[in-house]
Amino acid sequence: MRNTISDARYALRGFAKTPLFTIAALAVIALGIGLNTAAFSLFDAIVLHPLPAVHRTSELVDIDGHGFAYPSFTDMRDGTGSVFSGVAAWSSRWLSLSAADSAERVQGAVVSANYFSVLETPPAAGRFFLPAEENSGETVAVLSHALWQRHFAGSPAAIGGAVVLNGKPFHVIGVTAPSFRGVAFGSPTEVWIPVGAWPRVATGGAARLDYSRRTWSWLSVFARLSPGVDIARARSAVSVVSRRENARFPKVERTEDPRLQPLTRSAAGAGEDMDPIRFFGLLLAAVGVVLVVACANLANLLVARAEGRRREIAIRQALGAGRGRLVRQLLTESVLLAGAGGALGLLVATWSLAILVRFSLPGGGSFAGFGAALDTRVLLFATAVSLATGLLFGIAPALSASRGAVLPALKNERDRSSGGGGGRAALVASQLALCMVLLCGAGLLVRSLRNALATDLGFETRGVALASVHLGLARYDESRALRFETDLAGRAAALPGVRSVAWAGSLPLSGDQNNETIQIEGVPPVPGQSVDVTAVGPGYFATLGIPIVAGREFAPDRDAAAGPGVVVVNESAARRFWPGASPVGHRVRIYGADRTVVGVSRDSRFQSLREGAVPMVALHLEQLGGNGVLSAMTLLVRSTGDPRVMLPLLKSEAARIDPGLPVFGLRTLEESVADMLLPQRLGSGLLGLFAGMSFVLAQIGVYAVVAGRVTRRVRELGIRLALGAHPRQVRWMILRETSGSIAAGLAVGLPLAVLGTRFLMRFLYGVRPGDPVTLAAAVLVIAAGGLVAADLPARRAGRVDPIEALRSE
Repeated sequence: MRNTISDARYALRGFAKTPLFTIAALAVIALGIGLNTAAFSLFDAIVLHPLPAVHRTSELVDIDGHGFAYPSFTDMRDGTGSVFSGVAAWSSRWLSLSAADSAERVQGAVVSANYFSVLETPPAAGRFFLPAEENSGETVAVLSHALWQRHFAGSPAAIGGAVVLNGKPFHVIGVTAPSFRGVAFGSPTEVWIPVGAWPRVATGGAARLDYSRRTWSWLSVFARLSPGVDIARARSAVSVVSRRENARFPKVERTEDPRLQPLTRSAAGAGEDMDPIRFFGLLLAAVGVVLVVACANLANLLVARAEGRRREIAIRQALGAGRGRLVRQLLTESVLLAGAGGALGLLVATWSLAILVRFSLPGGGSFAGFGAALDTRVLLFATAVSLATGLLFGIAPALSASRGAVLPALKNERDRSSGGGGGRAALVASQLALCMVLLCGAGLLVRSLRNALATDLGFETRGVALASVHLGLARYDESRALRFETDLAGRAAALPGVRSVAWAGSLPLSGDQNNETIQIEGVPPVPGQSVDVTAVGPGYFATLGIPIVAGREFAPDRDAAAGPGVVVVNESAARRFWPGASPVGHRVRIYGADRTVVGVSRDSRFQSLREGAVPMVALHLEQLGGNGVLSAMTLLVRSTGDPRVMLPLLKSEAARIDPGLPVFGLRTLEESVADMLLPQRLGSGLLGLFAGMSFVLAQIGVYAVVAGRVTRRVRELGIRLALGAHPRQVRWMILRETSGSIAAGLAVGLPLAVLGTRFLMRFLYGVRPGDPVTLAAAVLVIAAGGLVAADLPARRAGRVDPIEALRSE
């Protein structure tokens, strides 16, 4: 212990004497460890531990049956008692919540009474649902800790108090743990109500559905495995119950047997469009590459420092210090450096997380909702990485420095037997190879983002502000909803700078469009013939800048809510159903009613960027009755100035009509569309940053190796110059030798880049892994950067004074 303390004190004195080396080493380590810590924090919160405040998560399984009816759930719960200790059901539902003189739309969940007990999560205050409350219809609710703090300031008096959900009062019986956010991926759940209370808050078409109807598959189901039961046995038991139900109710349409997977996987978003498990796995791998490049640089710095301390180390050896003692001293120095760098890295991680949590997610959520923080697990990770960095990348320089010959070092002569140059060159080649992988990945994602942004969407995203309401949740009836719709649109149209306004039931590229069966008048019915449908109001196509190529769009003075049904179809639908003819004036049957085609719109991308234009039918929003104006609607406002200026004005105008109505989704259309490109935006930004860092670090490594090589060969270079070599020849000799390391790095990096970027396939748009243009650009950038970094010491080599070089030896 005494020797260790002595080694540490000696190391600290040495660091104080070489401030430039110390600062450079600490900066390199802090960046590498800090970025890895921030990435691991997100990976841990989203992928490894997506169910905080839930006990024994390894026992929980998701029973994916593409939706369960409530009777199917109870059959599953009652029929699998031998393999599951509990089976619970839930369904996400948006709710309008009013409490403490404020109103907002919150993410709610309708759950079975045993939902919390199966998860084994404790309440922070109050209690959770009782078994009798599942079907009793009692209006009781559990609040999230965040909502409790937001609306009631964490007051215990809130328990037993009331909140208003969709216009109905509910008694608050409990509050969840602070970190608990439910089992759904994305936005955290903030209110839970029992299944039996759902009819009290159901609106629109759902209000007419019996929640206990066997044909309404609306619930998700998860279960906790009994002790000693594995997932294979549970899968067999679930299959038996499912087949028994199919035999008892053959008329109920069912899919294949439910699939089982760990609940942690579904809660982490497995199968979602963004595929966070893959995305954050790749992110963690990318920052791992940055750390390896940084550590290779650290190893080079340590080797260079050790070469400068050859005489000191030789004196210690001459005085009797063994090789093990020297290695321990040098390792102590590298571990102290890594520890200090890791501590600074926590600041880098904090800043990085602060930036990352600002990214919005599709659906209005953000990374902040996942609760990523520098908790105990993350701190242990940072500590382990720091220790591993100090040991793994300090051992080679320590061994190299401790095996040099003593006599040449004491005489200040160069020890030509110690080598070391080849090892440092190998480190540089590996840095360049890893840098190649990151540069190619960043280049592919940047090109994907550029391709996506350059895609002709068929509508104009700039200049449009959005504001959404859900009048059904606020217990509006149809006539009141129509009045509100007209009133708010009129108020918005009167605002300064507004060019046009329109209502829409769903936004383009939001993924909210439905697919419905369609029948064409005069054409025999085709089984399964369907189209994508959207519901829009008058002025929608003009507001989005979508041309009408035939007929007209909806008009308030010609298409009344109670008038004849009308639709507008796009060009793809016109070509498919009326080839060679105009569909205007023809009739279609959709949603159980006959409607007349009044116009044809230009094709636009509504579902996704990848799919392109598909047959689309736009229905008149007001003519859908409660299924239209009582569902979520968005007001689109096109203005001449910055659309963000309109957002507070729209909220204010809605409050003048109904102060208790939650207005949500206040953003621009550009921001809404940008959600679809989150992986490309986040990936290109982060990978670009990581690639840039690794590139700079790799070039520093090239410079350090070449500079060290020049320093070791001063006598040789002096002799060459004394014998008549031109400085330019010496310079090109050094560059030629360095080009071998650069070429080796590129030769290894190219196949690694081709293989590594294959994991990005899901996030690429308009470009493929192994794209020759991207590969060629990365090769040129790395080669040019390496030669520029090598040229600085190479120029110095050409200016060596032969007399001084020979005299120094």
